[in-house]
Amino acid sequence: MGAATFLQISDLHLGAPLGWLPPELRDERRREQRAVLRDAVRIAIERGVDAILVPGDLFDGEGVDADTLAFAAAAFADPACPPVLVAPGNHDPFSESSPYWSTRLMAARGLAWPACVHVFEGPHWSARELPCGVTVWGRAFSAGMDSTERPLAVRPATADGTTHLALFHGSREGRLPPGQRIAGPFSDGEVHESPFHYLAVGHYHARSEIRRDPSPDSPVRLAYAGSAAAVSMSELGVHGALLVGLDLKGGGARIEPLDLDPRRVHDLSVDVSGISSIEQIEERAIERLDAAGAARNDFATLRLAGRIGRGVRFTGIGAALRARIAHVKMDMGRVRPDYDLDAYRNRLIETTEDQFVSALLDRLEATTDEDERLVIERALDYGLDAFRLREVAPVHEEIAS
Repeated sequence: MGAATFLQISDLHLGAPLGWLPPELRDERRREQRAVLRDAVRIAIERGVDAILVPGDLFDGEGVDADTLAFAAAAFADPACPPVLVAPGNHDPFSESSPYWSTRLMAARGLAWPACVHVFEGPHWSARELPCGVTVWGRAFSAGMDSTERPLAVRPATADGTTHLALFHGSREGRLPPGQRIAGPFSDGEVHESPFHYLAVGHYHARSEIRRDPSPDSPVRLAYAGSAAAVSMSELGVHGALLVGLDLKGGGARIEPLDLDPRRVHDLSVDVSGISSIEQIEERAIERLDAAGAARNDFATLRLAGRIGRGVRFTGIGAALRARIAHVKMDMGRVRPDYDLDAYRNRLIETTEDQFVSALLDRLEATTDEDERLVIERALDYGLDAFRLREVAPVHEEIAS
């Protein structure tokens, strides 16, 4: 016996509203998501994998439109497509009333999943035998299911002498990304104690793995493929799928990342200290994108910081920056006008301006809370703009293209 091979892809979130993108880019991004799934199936066929593993969130929610559902079913309809094993996630949980998992409701739309597609239907482990000699154990998120239920707390009755693979949607404890909800928590200890030779997991949108031991060359016990295509501005780096080679003699798994997303998301800091014009801000932003290797069709958050000339008002993204990158957000929260605050600390309070600055400086020195400091610093900036420039413009916030 040698090795079985799998293509693992998850968290496509087909049908997502993509409200973080400007309207003119949303349809284009949806087409790119679809292209990623088509490419994954094509690669699976070309590589002759034993199965495609989909550990959840193929769809973003029950409001998926008929066209998206028809596309997904057709994506696996190639006669050469290997078996496709799906473990529904917290965004597309299994239920008899699900528009995409209910055979009856699919048929009402004139649709059906191809025969190669098997959907695990409940929050309990069930097995699917593959011709390659691997038993795939899957479980689904179900409508109304407690999101804190621990999937690895129950050990299925696995037969000795067989290679076992787990397919599910869950949260690795201690690694919950900001803004992500807990769904099916499990610990590293539960992974190592489980009867599975490899665990294919969805839910987290960044690639990660648990190896048999700390060595970087050690076989992989568990892996997240991450989101197949970035679905928010926080999903940095490359996205796609995994090719998994599973040793049928119990040697563990080796994984090969497949980069399928045509875009990258970047989060970059830009020092704008000493800037005296709007044009210079854009020049520095473009220089930073160039230095990071950002491509023309990428997305980026640029976090500007530093003290700029008084009266410099960056209130919108200009043509040069728009032409440089497909979509950009400018975080202006750490940009400060070049007011000499120390000068206020060492002089008599004689004017309303002096009183205002002195009171806020006292509050600033009294707090260690970073969020509160940011609010006070912005109040100082806007207040001094009003006193000195006789205008207040919302220039210290976030601006998007």
